[in-house]
Amino acid sequence: MSDHFDILGLPRGFRLDPKNLEARYRELTRLLHPDRHAASGAAARRLALEKTIQVNDAYRTLKDPLRRAAWLLRQEGIDLEEEGTGAAKHLPPDFLFEVMEQRESFDEARAAKDVAKVERLAAQVREARAVALEELGAAFDKGDHEAAARSLSVLRYQDRFLGEVRAWEDANFEERHG
Repeated sequence: MSDHFDILGLPRGFRLDPKNLEARYRELTRLLHPDRHAASGAAARRLALEKTIQVNDAYRTLKDPLRRAAWLLRQEGIDLEEEGTGAAKHLPPDFLFEVMEQRESFDEARAAKDVAKVERLAAQVREARAVALEELGAAFDKGDHEAAARSLSVLRYQDRFLGEVRAWEDANFEERHG
């Protein structure tokens, strides 16, 4: 597996400067653009295409903090997608209880079409998500991969919840404004 940081010429780590990442990506895609290799032989064009695919994959992974964290953890042998040892293994026990309570509150608010309550729940989860994201960065800073896996697992649950809230809000908006 190729190293996304090496491909983009960036220092390896969770905390990245988004502007630097974007600048490296743009520079590399400009250098690898097919027009620059049109006069080259087939082998050179194929190599440029392969490198472009690697650059695009590395960029997509590194620009998203959760994908970046999952990739870094996989490099350390922690795969949250792995059957039986995935994300649930890394979740704090009290978090699952919290998720169940949030889910119940959300279900009740949806059934009652209580938009204000849904917005309050979403705001609480967004605040908790910001804390978890900072904890994720701190865990990587300390080299504590187990803590990073816990934070990433929590963030994934929070993102799923917020995605469900957005879907409900969109459907609710369509229903009201058809």
